[in-house]
Amino acid sequence: MKLFADNGEEERARIELIPMIDIMFFLLVVFIFISISLIKLNGVSLNLPKASSMPIQKKPQILNISIDKDGKLYVDKTPVNREALQDILEKIVAQGLQNKEQIIVSGDKESRLQRLVDVMDLCNRMGFSNLSIRTDDKP
Repeated sequence: MKLFADNGEEERARIELIPMIDIMFFLLVVFIFISISLIKLNGVSLNLPKASSMPIQKKPQILNISIDKDGKLYVDKTPVNREALQDILEKIVAQGLQNKEQIIVSGDKESRLQRLVDVMDLCNRMGFSNLSIRTDDKP
């Protein structure tokens, strides 16, 4: 098949591939989505037995201890002194939860380092193993 240009010369007809490639990719995507929707994702269906003796595992309790720039202590935003903090920790130890309780110690950047060390030392002596120091991730 021949086409005539405006200047009277003959031009050969071409097959445009770009629209055909677009259609082929569209059909490929449609077939992929259809095949994915036909796959059964859950495998074997089972009726699991019920058990009532297994306790539900809870997330560890988090105890937040904060130290402001004046060295005052706070437990979960409640102001306490050192003796009250020790009493709170002793109650947790009496319940046997010192390994399940997570303690996060956060100190103001202008607070004294010794106060932070004292709190962490108290927690270590009481048997708490899950201690963390909260920091700000922005420089």
